[in-house]
Amino acid sequence: MKIFIAGATGVIGRLLIAQLLAKGHDVVALTRSSENAQILAKQGVKPAIRQSLRFAIADVFDADAVKAAVVRAQPEVVIEQLTALPKTYTGESMSAAAPLNHRIRLEGGANVLAAAQAAGVRRYLRQSIAFWGVPGTGLANEETPISLDASPAVAADAHTVTEIEHRLLETSNLEGIVLRYGFFYGTGTWFAADGDVANQVR
Repeated sequence: MKIFIAGATGVIGRLLIAQLLAKGHDVVALTRSSENAQILAKQGVKPAIRQSLRFAIADVFDADAVKAAVVRAQPEVVIEQLTALPKTYTGESMSAAAPLNHRIRLEGGANVLAAAQAAGVRRYLRQSIAFWGVPGTGLANEETPISLDASPAVAADAHTVTEIEHRLLETSNLEGIVLRYGFFYGTGTWFAADGDVANQVR
């Protein structure tokens, strides 16, 4: 398939690109600059399959540029991995990053979704958050509601998550899929051996 990835330069995006290319898919990666594209092209992508990786250069806050990029790519599927998380995992850094993170999810995500609709994309996957689910006994599942009446910081994020989930799932002209993520660990994350949390523990 031809797959368009928004948020391609993040931890998940970089690994996702490498795996999709290895499976034989054509990938178009959205990035803000040609410099980022060059860095991304060299990370985890074998030269033999690099010809299946193309780049779209656009700022996600520029709705017209995003629309032009997606329409030009003509993907079957869009995968949205947009976040703006800090390199350090502290209360201060998370609070400082929150406004841009909310904006990139809401405004940037809306631009990518509108572009996907304009391009006739058949399926759209986006990330959401599992750990803001309402506490309860047993395991959470797809019906577990998001905790909108939690502490102010959690509630703010929960409202953002709810809005972006509803926006996608209520879109009628494409198949929307929401993946609620938990915490990630490993290369490039806060929870890697050389990540910020490990450094704080040390």
